[in-house]
Amino acid sequence: MKEKDLKRLSREELLELLLIQTKESERLEKELEKAKAELENRRIDIEQAGTLADASVRINGVFKATEAAAKQYLENIVRMEKETREKCKKILEDAEYEAERIKKKKPKDSVTDALLEEIYDFIDEEK
Repeated sequence: MKEKDLKRLSREELLELLLIQTKESERLEKELEKAKAELENRRIDIEQAGTLADASVRINGVFKATEAAAKQYLENIVRMEKETREKCKKILEDAEYEAERIKKKKPKDSVTDALLEEIYDFIDEEK
């Protein structure tokens, strides 16, 4: 509306126009606040998406490290099991050798020889 047209309006019409403009201004302020809130929510969503992506990358690194540690642990278990078997085999061979040596050294008429004979039988059964 032009200034000339405004001068022709009555006081009541001017107040009504002012009231309409005030309501429109309030509506626009509410709409602006709503838009600001939505923008802030989107900004938070974007920041959280970045944070989630970072967390995902970090978690992926943790999983890789855990997988490597588990693999190393299993390799150590297998290695230790093999070493233990070899030690047991060596102990058994040494015991058999020593038993044969003792057996050849003394006659079989003693109590010790009887016990040794039982040990040989036991070792033979275990094989």
